[in-house]
Amino acid sequence: MRWILCGKNDAAVAALEHLVAQGDEVFAIGVHGDTGEDGWQRSLRRAAQRLGVRFEQPRRLSDPAWIETLAAFGARALVSIQYDQILRGPLLRGIGCPCLNLHFSLLPRHRGAAPIAWAILSGDDRAGATLHLMEEAIDAGDILAQRAVPIGAETTARELYESVSGAASALFAASYPFDASLLAARRPQPAAAPPTRRSGELDFSQRRADLARDARELQRWLRAWIFPPLQRPEVGFGGRRLAIGRVGGEIGDAGGAAPGAVLAREGDALVVAARGGCLRLGALADPLRPGATGEALARLVPIGARLD
Repeated sequence: MRWILCGKNDAAVAALEHLVAQGDEVFAIGVHGDTGEDGWQRSLRRAAQRLGVRFEQPRRLSDPAWIETLAAFGARALVSIQYDQILRGPLLRGIGCPCLNLHFSLLPRHRGAAPIAWAILSGDDRAGATLHLMEEAIDAGDILAQRAVPIGAETTARELYESVSGAASALFAASYPFDASLLAARRPQPAAAPPTRRSGELDFSQRRADLARDARELQRWLRAWIFPPLQRPEVGFGGRRLAIGRVGGEIGDAGGAAPGAVLAREGDALVVAARGGCLRLGALADPLRPGATGEALARLVPIGARLD
C-alpha cells in the first residue's frame, strides 16, 4: 500500500516507522523548518533518510504542481500529523484519496492552534488525540476515532503533550490500514462546536506571571506555560528571573497576604500568595545561572518578600 504522510515531531516519526514496518511505500512531506536534526522531538526528515523514504518539503503543498505530483503517487490516503500548512480544498479534492488528520485534542474541543495549552487553561480533566477526515474548515471534519488521556491537577503542558503524542501514535497504529469500515464509522462534529483557536491567541513569549490573578486561574496559566525547552513561566525577585518548572495542584489559604508575598519555602519551591489563595511554585531555575539548584535559588528569597 502507498501512503502520503505530512507532519513533524515524534508522532509523525512513529507513524512513518509503523508504515515502513508493514512493508508499505510512503511519500513523506515535512515542514519547511525541519533541518534533519533531532532536538526535543525527532526529525521526520532524518527518519525518512534513515528508512530510505522519499521526503520533500514544499513551500506550498496546495500549489497545482504539488497536487498533480501527489495524485500521481496513487496513495491509499494522506495522513497529516502536526503539519504546519493548511491543506486547501483543491488538494483535498484533487489527490484522489481520503485526507485524514491527527489532531491533538478531543474534538470538537480545542480546534485549531495550541490545543494542549487550551485544555489546561480550560480546566479540562482529560485531553487526547482525534483522527478525523479533513475538510477546508480547520479541524472540522467528521471524527473517525479518538483516544483520551487524563489531565492531573499538576500536569504541565509539556507532560500533557508527551501523553497526547503517545496517544496519537497508538491511535494511528490501531486505525491502520484506515479501511472502509473505519471511514464508515465517521460521525460529524456538532454544528454548534466551540470556536477554532487561532495562532497567536496565546503569546508564549510573555512569560512573566501575573501574581495578582485569581489563584486558580494563575495555577492553570502557569502549568499551560511550562513547556521546556521552549519556555517556562517566570517571576522576578531583586532583579533576578526565576523560572518555574512545577506548580502544586492545591490552592492554599493565603491568610490575607498580598499577591506575590512569599509565605514559605519547601525545598526547591516557594509558597506564594495570589488573589484568593496561595500556590506552590517549584523546580525553580535561573535562566542566567543554569548551574544553580532550585533549593539554592529558593533560599535566596526571604520569607515575607514580594515577588514581581
